[in-house]
Amino acid sequence: MRTKLLLPALLLAATGLVAGCGKNSLNGPPSPDAPGPGTQADQARVLNALSLAPEAVEDGQFESSDVATVGGGVPGSFAAIRPIRFWRTITRVERSFEFAFADSDSTGRPTTVIVTVNKRLTGTFNILTGLPGTDNVPMDSALRVIRKPLVDHWVRRLLLKRRPGGDDWHIVATSGVKVTSRNATTKILSLRVQATGVDSTITDPLALFRLRRILCIDPDDQVTLTVTTLRSDDVVFLLLRDRRFRFHNNGDHTYTGVFRMPALAGLRHAGVNAFSNGTLFDDEAPYDSQAWLAPLLVRPYLIADQLP
Repeated sequence: MRTKLLLPALLLAATGLVAGCGKNSLNGPPSPDAPGPGTQADQARVLNALSLAPEAVEDGQFESSDVATVGGGVPGSFAAIRPIRFWRTITRVERSFEFAFADSDSTGRPTTVIVTVNKRLTGTFNILTGLPGTDNVPMDSALRVIRKPLVDHWVRRLLLKRRPGGDDWHIVATSGVKVTSRNATTKILSLRVQATGVDSTITDPLALFRLRRILCIDPDDQVTLTVTTLRSDDVVFLLLRDRRFRFHNNGDHTYTGVFRMPALAGLRHAGVNAFSNGTLFDDEAPYDSQAWLAPLLVRPYLIADQLP
């Protein structure tokens, strides 16, 4: 049985790190044998557990106003505009939580819950454009900013466990993050992550990964991300803390980007954002986007003693 609790915001405390390495994911929910949803007290305790591990809940990137340089040339001479840079301005965030309690103990209280965190992000997608110069007139002599309405759906899933006889809940697994614009036609099919000792392909960003089996990356290690989408003319960018750049289009529905993992130990996120060609190169086309963000552990990492 599934219930939904609407809250204006989740205040996250900056504490709690997770541990572990591996490639295996936990796909699918546990068997729901609880007689009903958890109590409001259970929901409050679950939300408290989430607030103690913000790195496992928030990606810390998609709502940022970081600027990305388009670069990579113009897709033919028929492009309506010449984008130079783009950024998002998020003006409203509506957050909600869905609880799926299961696995009741001898007292009838659930010991397992999957929490789905949903966010509705509203704002504008901003594109700085310029016209090609003639007669030695620089491009920036004709700059303008195009603002497209933005409504994105952000979602992530987390698995928490409670020891029978206890009251405290603990996060044991987290999914990645999937963000899709309203009426999107852009779709990511897979994301391949390659680094030293790592070669993993993600086909479902909302599959659950045990905290002790999240992909581990060494600081300053070279990471290669390869994205497959539905189209061969999408525009794909890296999503990383304080870093945005455009991927190389391989011409076969795949796009590749290479970067060095920052030396920031702990649970981090690296992801990709695919746009329709018209999002960036047509001032009349709507904003059309999908992003996947994968949780990664950067060594050395701290072990949270409270984890089961």
